[in-house]
Amino acid sequence: MGRAAQVLERMKGPVVPINVCFNVDGTINYDAVGAYVNWLCEEEIPVLLLTYGSSEFASISDEELWTLTAAVASATAGRSLCIASTSYWKPAKTRDFLEHANAVGVDAVKVQINPWLPKTREVLVRYFDQIEDVSDIPLLLWGVAPPPFPVEVVAELAQRPYIVGMKNDAHPFYDYYDLIRATKDDGFGVVSGGQMRNFVFGHQIGSPAYLCPIAPFRPDIALDFHQLLVEKSYAQAWEMVFRYEEPWLTWAIDKNWLAVMKSTVQLQGLYPNNLLGPPNPPPSPSLLAEVQAKLEALFGASRTRPA
Repeated sequence: MGRAAQVLERMKGPVVPINVCFNVDGTINYDAVGAYVNWLCEEEIPVLLLTYGSSEFASISDEELWTLTAAVASATAGRSLCIASTSYWKPAKTRDFLEHANAVGVDAVKVQINPWLPKTREVLVRYFDQIEDVSDIPLLLWGVAPPPFPVEVVAELAQRPYIVGMKNDAHPFYDYYDLIRATKDDGFGVVSGGQMRNFVFGHQIGSPAYLCPIAPFRPDIALDFHQLLVEKSYAQAWEMVFRYEEPWLTWAIDKNWLAVMKSTVQLQGLYPNNLLGPPNPPPSPSLLAEVQAKLEALFGASRTRPA
């Protein structure tokens, strides 16, 4: 089985976007990130992802991203599918990063073309023309709106054997549907940018994986949910959406999504704090207790480990 086929075979189920632990001085606590990645692998999360938003690339230098990518790949050690992401770079810098990701053991790379560049065939296809010969590491596209990545360009790029999928951050239903349908016969996986509710829909028409808002702190629930979809137990799957995801999302987004998610990792005893990347201010001192109370109310007895 070729490298691209291996990635496609493993790119199934819940994806955890890695939240990064920052020190008080704004540097990255790589040891804490490694401990968190190790815990996710022990919990058998199938796919781990470094990505622009959840991993706070706007607060990370290029040098730090190089080091972070190596640290996550090392901690993963092949146990989960490890997908890295580029920053908003010109093709020459992306080529350097693909070589680095390949060397440190990353399984695939999501290429994040700067959304300020024109979303035209000429620009998008030319970008991949200029990076395709640097490595055989499998690549994923990234779709974000407005405007969305043109469906016809995705369908064209999906013909290239080393381009294995796409993370959809454009419309969670309309664009998601069109992308899945346009690439259904191409050995190409369209990954939902997030939410169990979107994946109930997408999985039925061929989407293999989704970023899960529950998986970063309750991998067991995320895995059970995916198994229900595999078994076509849709009524039970929707019950999990209504019971867990809907109230959790509504509350956490209102409180500050990234700070809440980092608080869940801190409550696992894996991160020493819930700080956001610079120059963001620290979360409210009361947030940790609020998150603990909400987790217990929605998800039951704590699964935290000693600090």
